[in-house]
Amino acid sequence: MDSIIFTRIKDLCAENDITVNKLETELGMSQYSIGRWKNATSPTIEKISKIAKYFDVSIDYLVGATDIRTPIDTVMCDQDFVSLQRARERMTDRDKSRMMAMLKVGFDYAFSDEKSDKSDT
Repeated sequence: MDSIIFTRIKDLCAENDITVNKLETELGMSQYSIGRWKNATSPTIEKISKIAKYFDVSIDYLVGATDIRTPIDTVMCDQDFVSLQRARERMTDRDKSRMMAMLKVGFDYAFSDEKSDKSDT
């Protein structure tokens, strides 16, 4: 089975119509270096960081620590997120549960038309 980092890089390359070989060239890496990560060899943090920046994803996403692609610095600059985080820090556990329930209802409602559009096709 392929390593998670190799799989995610391969998938990102496919999504962006670029070969792994071309990615290596564009990042100044030796040919087949990413291929060696398929099974056993682990990349350096510098190489992972270059690839994350290239695809604008988080390092955590590349290494499989999360399924969220957005880099944290992008999230942290979002004023809505900052406002929610500040409010959350002052909440009790009960308030946090209520907030998450409200957000879930709001998202379910906001995107319910997308679900019905997809099922109509």
